[in-house]
This record gives sequence, C-alpha cells and structure tokens, in this order.
Amino acid sequence: MKQFTLKLVMIAFILGYSFNTWAQNLELSGKVLDDQGNTMPGVSVVVKGTTNGTITDIDGNFILSVSPDAGTLLFSFIGYETQEIAIDANTTKIKVKLQSSMIGLEEVVAVGYGSVKKEDLTGSVASVDKRKLEQANKVDAVSALQGQTAGVVIQRTDNRPGSGGFNIRIRGASTINTNQTADNGGFNPGQNPLFIVDGIFVDDISFINPADIERMDVLKDASATAIYGSRGSSGVVLIETKGGKKGKMKITYSGYVGFKQAYHLPSMMNTDKYVDLIQDATVGNQYAAGNFSYTRDDVVLSEILDAEEMQNVADGVSTDWVDLMLRKGFQTNHTINMAGGNDKTLYSAGVGYTKDNGTFEGEDFTRYNIRASLSSDLAKWLNVSLSNYTTIGIQNKGSEEAFRSSYRLKPIGRPYNDDGSLRYYAITKESQITNPLFEADNITKEDRYLQWIGDFAVKLTPFKDFTFTTKFSPNMKYTRYGEYRGLYSKSTSGNPSNRRAQVNNFNYFSYSWDNIFNYKWKSGIHSIDATAVISRFFEQNEEYKAQVRNFTSDEYLFHNIDAGLDIRELSSDYSKQTLESYTGRVSYSLKDRYMFTFTGRYDGASILAEGNKWAFFPSAAFAWKMMQEDFMKNQSTFTNAKVRLSYGQTGNNGQGGGLGALMSQALLSGSATNIGDSSVPALYIPRLANPDLTWEKTSEVNLGFDFGFLNNKVFGSIDVYNRKTTGIIFETSLPTVTGYGGTFDNVGESTNRGIEIGINTVNYDNGDFKWTTNFNFASNKNTIDKLYGGSDIFYGVSGTNMIHREGETIGAIYDYVFDGIWQLDEVAEAAKYNQRPGQVKVKDLDGDGHISPDKDRKVIGQVTPKWTGGITNNMNYKNWDFSFALLMSYGNKLNSNFHNNFTFPWDGQPNRMFNSYDVDYWTPTNPSNSTYQPGNGGPYAGVQKYKNISFTKVGYITLGYKIPRNILERYSIEGLRIYATVQNPFTFTSYDGWDPENAGRNAWGGSFMSRTYMAGVSLNF
Repeated sequence: MKQFTLKLVMIAFILGYSFNTWAQNLELSGKVLDDQGNTMPGVSVVVKGTTNGTITDIDGNFILSVSPDAGTLLFSFIGYETQEIAIDANTTKIKVKLQSSMIGLEEVVAVGYGSVKKEDLTGSVASVDKRKLEQANKVDAVSALQGQTAGVVIQRTDNRPGSGGFNIRIRGASTINTNQTADNGGFNPGQNPLFIVDGIFVDDISFINPADIERMDVLKDASATAIYGSRGSSGVVLIETKGGKKGKMKITYSGYVGFKQAYHLPSMMNTDKYVDLIQDATVGNQYAAGNFSYTRDDVVLSEILDAEEMQNVADGVSTDWVDLMLRKGFQTNHTINMAGGNDKTLYSAGVGYTKDNGTFEGEDFTRYNIRASLSSDLAKWLNVSLSNYTTIGIQNKGSEEAFRSSYRLKPIGRPYNDDGSLRYYAITKESQITNPLFEADNITKEDRYLQWIGDFAVKLTPFKDFTFTTKFSPNMKYTRYGEYRGLYSKSTSGNPSNRRAQVNNFNYFSYSWDNIFNYKWKSGIHSIDATAVISRFFEQNEEYKAQVRNFTSDEYLFHNIDAGLDIRELSSDYSKQTLESYTGRVSYSLKDRYMFTFTGRYDGASILAEGNKWAFFPSAAFAWKMMQEDFMKNQSTFTNAKVRLSYGQTGNNGQGGGLGALMSQALLSGSATNIGDSSVPALYIPRLANPDLTWEKTSEVNLGFDFGFLNNKVFGSIDVYNRKTTGIIFETSLPTVTGYGGTFDNVGESTNRGIEIGINTVNYDNGDFKWTTNFNFASNKNTIDKLYGGSDIFYGVSGTNMIHREGETIGAIYDYVFDGIWQLDEVAEAAKYNQRPGQVKVKDLDGDGHISPDKDRKVIGQVTPKWTGGITNNMNYKNWDFSFALLMSYGNKLNSNFHNNFTFPWDGQPNRMFNSYDVDYWTPTNPSNSTYQPGNGGPYAGVQKYKNISFTKVGYITLGYKIPRNILERYSIEGLRIYATVQNPFTFTSYDGWDPENAGRNAWGGSFMSRTYMAGVSLNF
C-alpha cells in the first residue's frame, strides 16, 4: 500500500512538472525569405545561447517550442548574414528576411548599358560591394580595390594625400610606350581602364568619396568590354553610387577620425657613420686611381671638413633631418546619406567631408562632396531620372625639395642658430642645400578643383518589354594650380629676383549622349534580351599658364601675378576629340541553361588619320549552366557549375601609346633660327603625318568556370585568357636627315596570357560564430610578338634601362648582370676588365674578356609583377566583427631611385658628399660582396641598385561591435556600429627603400608609406 501511494505521488509530480513546463513554453512559427523574397529551406533557427533549434522546411517554414524568456532567435544560412530576432511572451509568428553576405548567384551585376544576374553572366566580371568598401575604409576609391579582384593590378605611384596617383592594369599591358617617368615606376601611362560612374565616363575616380559607392563591377574580358568598343580596350570599371530605395526615408551617418604615422623609413647615417663614410670614400678615390696602399690612416679629416664642420663633429652634433620634418598626420571622413521612395519615385542625397593631413610638413588634402539623385515614373510609359555628383578638392603638395633635402643634408649640420632661430644654411659652406624647415613657410603648391558630373535620362516604354532611353551625361572639371616660391625657399635662395608665382588653369569638359533601345522577349524555353545603342562622346581641354618672377614681397603668393616684374611664361593650349559609336548586343537563353551573347560595336575616332577613323569590334560569348543537366542532379559534389567561353575584339585609338588630338597630322611648331647675326622666329614641322595610321586592335579568348562545393561553402571562379594585340600605335623615330623627329605608326603586335582564380569560403558557421575568407590570385605574362623591322627600342626610366624587344615582356629591364664586388685577391682578374677591387663586378656573358653593351647586357627582369593576389578574412561572433586583408605583388624589380640618390652621393668628392643610406659596404677590411666601396663604384655601380620590389601588405585590420537592437529601439535607431581600424599596418618586403610600390619615384617629391589608426561609427535611422 505504501509503495502504491509512493508511485501515485511520483506520477503526480512528474505530470505536474510536465504540465507546468508545457504551460510555460511558447510555440513559435514563421517563414524565412531571402533578400529577393524567395523562400529559404534549410535555414538554421536556434535559441541564442542554447542548443534548442530547428531548420526551415522546403517552403521556408519552421515551428519551434521555446520558453518565454528565450530572448533571442538566431537565423543563419551559408552565404547570408546571421540575423537576430528578439522574442517575448507575446511572440507567436515571425517573418524573417535574410540578407546575402557574399556576392551570390542571384545578385545583379552591371554589364554595360544594362545588368544581369551573376548566374546568367557569359563574360568575366568581378564585383566589389559596399561591405568590402566599408571594411577597407580608404580615402580614395581606387585603394579600396587593391587586392580585392583577380587580374586587377593597382600600383600606387604617390603616397602624398590627395595625389590620386595610381597605375591600374586589367589583365596586363597591351600597348607600348617610352614615356614612362619616375612617377609611374615604369608602367606605360595612358592605359588605365575606363571608369564609368553612374553612366558617366571619367578618367579617374579620386574625386569620389568611397562612402558614396554602392558597388563596383570590373569588366575584364573582351566580350564583357566589347559594348564599349575602343573605350573599353584596357578594361572597364562600372561604379554605382548609392541611390534611392523603396520605403520610408532612411538616414545614415558614417564617420571616422584617426592619426597617421610614417613607417618603413630607410636608415640614414648619423655623424659617426658619416665621418667614417667620407674617410672611406677618400680611400676609395685612391683605389679607383690604382693606389691600393692608401689606408684610413692616411686620411686627414680636416682636409675634407672645414673648421665649422670639424667643430660640429667635436661638439657631437648629429641632426636627424628627416625626423625634424616628420609629423603625425590626421585623417577624418564624415558622410551623411538619405534615401527613400515609393512605387513611383525614388530619391537619394548625400554630403561628405574628408580631411587628410600627411606625415610630412606642408602636405594635406581636403575634399567636399555633395550628390543627389531622383527617379520618377511620371506615367506608366515614362520615367525621368537625374543625378549629379559635385566635388571640391584642395591638395597642398608641400615642397618637393624639402623631402629630398632632408635626406641629402649632412648630419653634421645644425638646424638652429644659438638664439633658437632657423639657420638658412645648415653648414656655411653648403650652399647647394638649404634648411628644409624653411620650405613649409616659403613654398605654396596648391591644386584646387571643382568637378561636376551629371546624368539626365528619359526612359520610354511605348509597349510591353520594349524601352527607349536617351541619356545625356556631362563631365566638367575646372582645376587651378597655384604655386609660389618665397624669398627663403631653396629655389629662390634669398634672391628677390628669383621669387616666382605661377598659375595654371585647366578647363575640362566632356559629354556622352547615349540613345539606348532595349527589347526583352520570353516564350517557353526561349528568352532574348536585345540592346542597341547610338552614342556620341565629346571631349575638350583648355589650358592657360602664366609664370612671373621678381616680386618685392611674399604677401601676394600667386594671387597677384601682375606684381611681378619678370614675365617668364604666357601660354595656352586647346584640344578636342570626338568618338561616335553604333552598338548592338543580343543575349539569348535556351532553357535557362545555354546562354549566348553577341555584341558588335562600330567606332569612329576623330584623332586617327582620314580614311582609317572607323572600325568594327565584334564579340561572342557562351555559358553553360551545368547544374540544370540531368546528369548533375544526382551528384553531391557541386552546388554550382557553369562553363563560360568568349571571344571579343576591342580597339585602341592610340592614346595608350601617346597619341593625342591632331598628333597624326603634320603640325607647325615655333622655334628660332639665325640669319646673319640675328635670331629670328621660325616655324618647323617636328612630326611627319601618317595617312595610314589606323586602329590598334585587341582580340581575346576567355575560358571560365564558375563553381560551388559543399552547399556553396566553397565557391568562386577560374578564368584563363589569351589576348592578342595587333597594330600597336607607337611614335617611331626618323633619321635626322629627313628633318622630322618621328611619326606615329602601327608598329607591332603583343600577347597577354594569364590565369585568374577567385575563391570564397565559409570556414565555420555555428550561428554565433562565422568565419569567411575571400582569396584571389592572378598571373599574367605579356610578350612582344612583333616590332616594325624587328628592331629593338631602347629607353630609360629613372635609372632603369629598358627595352622593347620581340619575344620579351613589354618594358623589360635590359642591363648588365650584377656579379658581386671585386675583391683584393682578384686584382689581376679585375685589371683585365680595367677595374679595381671594391668596384661592382658584372658578368662577362660572352666570355671574350671584355664588357660591352651589345654583348654583355641581357633582360634581367620586369617592372610589372609576375603574379598578384589578395586574401580577406571576415569573422563574426555575435555582435562582434573582425576582419583583415592582405594584398600581394611578386616577381618584379626596378632600379631603385632611393638607392640611386642616397648610396654615397657625390662620393667622387668627399668634401661635398651628401648624407647616405646606412648600408654595409666594401672596405679593404670589410670585404662585402653586396655594396661597392664608397668613392670606387666603377663603371657599373648602377647595376647594384636593381632591387626586388615584391611585397605583401596588410591593407587593414578592423574590429567592430554592433550595439544590440533592443537598446537602439529605445532611441528609434535602426543600427549602430562602432569600430577601430588600422590601415596599412605592416609591409613585408626585402626592399629597403621608402615604398616597394613606387620604388621608381624620384626623391624630388617623394613620400612615405604611412599607417593610420582610426576609430569610427556607422549609424542608421
């Protein structure tokens, strides 16, 4: 009886507990959709902090029993942002829409005069969305692209704030040029891709605030770029700024503040090392003359340094001039955007402010942006849209000379007098270099520009599936460059007659007028999307220059040039060109499985010779969605598989080779000649006209494979391509006996071959923690296949000897081969080559006992990288996010300008030597085999200064935190994220100059790499 009673009690307790638990639990139901409104099966639904969860069924529905105090549900799916939904005791039904976190197949990408789903692409297109741009948090939009897309090589040529100095190559260089300068590090100028901002053609995008960009699409292969014909010969970058969206008005603010510091600074000599250097250089001068018995003991220092310098050495003066000129930079950006709309009208507007103070005195950049867009359906058949983007930019370039002088000045000089005032000459006898601390107050170099781009469009839909759009897109830019060199600048050197004011005004205007016809048709398993475009592009440049010297005061700067007494320059220039195009594109899809795209464009360019102005550029592409085939339905390896094959042809009207407006003609230039004893003005023809000059054409074959594995935990694409360029336009030299300097001609052919790989992975995702990686790799090899007459073209770029030669890469490095340093036990062998111990040794390639330029030089490298890559990692844990990005460039070298300028400068005259790079060099007691003896470099000293400029850079490291929504809801805030970022924190390279990215840049106007520490906030209402 007792046992029976006990059993009843236990049963009652268990039932009571169960009923109590059941009474407390909630049964939730809901549906999960993607960002396109489609149902999502297989989505994980978990109570945050527990293992209680379920997954959605085939229709995206779920049912889950939870306790009333569960608090938060986590919704997660591979390729989508994890979403948190707060619940309480009253919650019974939930509808959730997940946002894609990666570039997925359903995403729409721009393809030129239209758009297409990524899964329907037939060409090679890479995309960078606003998330990646926000993570990078760069001042300029081009920097945000670095390392993000395979096959896009971006070289920063200038680190000064606001410089906008970049060379961009998409799938290598196709044309040749000899106009490279130190500023572009050996890259061929004029071959950057075409930028199109909201349908408007622009030459660069430095005027755009990256916070205003919604996405960037890079068109890489010829089939993708063919619709732009000759404009797209170097690739196309389509940029869409943030526009209106249906729904209530949303306001966003993003901003950051931070400070910058220079890093990777090469070490210069202090006084002790400098004194050793000038003594060793004195010994080196004797060695160069064959006197090997001369030693340091024979050097009389007072015969090299004057009394003032000797006293400074005795007093322990050791000035770090570079450190005196450095400062902590400041960087900030603030952007406010608003957007909204309804079924008929969409609108957006935004303002932005950017300030970037450099790490060197006198350098800074300020930018103001304002934009607005409006699109409205005035009727079912009529849409009118307009957009405009206005930028005011102000760049203070500082003094180019201050940078160089701070490296040249001897450490034994003094920056200040005894009373604390600045010394003009750090050393009395040193009249070549002035104290760089004077430059900031005596040099003004200001670039100020106003740029406005607009787009006005009317779209008609006269009947279903057919549209006609006419777009007028002007681009206007006014630039004023003002320069003033005051009394105590280096170039003026205290002489009032050398005071200089200069004003250059540049007026740029262009427009494109596009008339676009589009027709879409679908019936059963067939669909067609046809586009026809009639377009006209006009470009006009005006330039006015004035330079006046000999001012009585520094007060005017460049604002009152008529106060100067000595007019040195009054000049003007004008040019214009037009391009007319007729384009057609047809995309055909069969069973949504087999896709074909055919494009043709007929271009006419005004700058080419009569009779050769017009050319036709065709392309064709095919894509096969393998996943829809029956044989793929029962396999589990692939979740996406698509093959792409394309062929296309684009053209170049010669601008990448230096051809400009009227340059195909024979023009008159001014000069002077002597008649008797008098000089009289004269005219001459510097360039011969070429009536046969025609288009440079590039044909490309591209094979691509888009893939996805493990339920798209791994997805990406692989592309291989072969690009052939014929009719390369180049200015060839003519014999002087002809009386002409040269003529533009179609001189050769080249080939670019390469592979591009882009892979995205979801490494781990358990709802609370998610880790994804983006990896890209590209390798390109270009070759000159043919040159006119088979003749080599030799030229030099900032100390780098280069060659265009059949069978070699475009712009190959051509020089002697460094073979170490001649040693003391090689005196007799060195003498055979008329050299001395301590000098640079080069290889005798033909072994004839002589070093000759025609037999002992060879191609020793290339200035463009053999391969590039990038890796971006994103990690999210609950409300925290952490990301970092790497960019890599390998396989190139250059004759380093830093080493050319600062390895024992003026060592032939030790009493005049500038300061030097602190390097381990050869002496009779230190037999280095890497750096020659100061004062005794020999005839091949420059060969030693070729440096490997490969590098890996950490682009940024970011840590962020999203404030929980339940807190923000109290203040009607939709989202708030705070973050801390370090930009460019590390560079891994063997190059020991300033920056491997622009190692060819001259010391005059040089600049440092800098890292930036910043904190910011993103706020949504």
